[in-house]
Amino acid sequence: MNATDNTAPLVPPVPSSAPLDEGTKNLVGLLAFSALAAMTRLAKDGDQAPSTEFHVEHARMAAQAFREFQHLERFAAENGFDLIEQASQFAGLFDEIDARTRPSNWWERSVKTYVTLGIFSDALSDINERHQLFVEEEWDGDFGQGLWVREHLAPLTEKDPQLAARLSLWARRVAGEAFGLLRATLFTYPELAVDPDTVDAVVAATIRRHQERLEAVGLQP
Repeated sequence: MNATDNTAPLVPPVPSSAPLDEGTKNLVGLLAFSALAAMTRLAKDGDQAPSTEFHVEHARMAAQAFREFQHLERFAAENGFDLIEQASQFAGLFDEIDARTRPSNWWERSVKTYVTLGIFSDALSDINERHQLFVEEEWDGDFGQGLWVREHLAPLTEKDPQLAARLSLWARRVAGEAFGLLRATLFTYPELAVDPDTVDAVVAATIRRHQERLEAVGLQP
């Protein structure tokens, strides 16, 4: 299977005659902004790729992320709200983490994307399920990048313990920043988690999946 072809667009419920509540609209806005941020990150990763093949594969992932944004844009129009307005409140969400975690080489760049997209994809999938918004498809906000990294990085870390150790340290640094950002976002928008008491459960489940994701590429959480 091509690593970039494994994610189908979300299937929305039939638009309701009742207006969506603010928490649900905020969720759609965050999904949309996350898709835009993923598109930008994947395109930049492709631009820095060490081969044309990798560049093309990342361009396909970026295009897939923008298709998801367009899908959410149609859903918002059908439900009577402005997606750009909802997404704009999250503008700059990832600026600080980008400033504090600057990769020094290609694999650090890929691991940073793997960690950040993975953490937010898992958290948003959990939150989406709690809202029962897109019920036919699980939100997969890494747009194939996770599978791509597992296919390409795991064989390298298996052969090179020093590479695995360096990237493990880097992944822990990035994850610390990403989980801090996730908690801050859920604190600022508690309605995203439906019930504020479930925020810790969302974060705990995301941490477990993050650990599994690192182990899948030969890195230590």
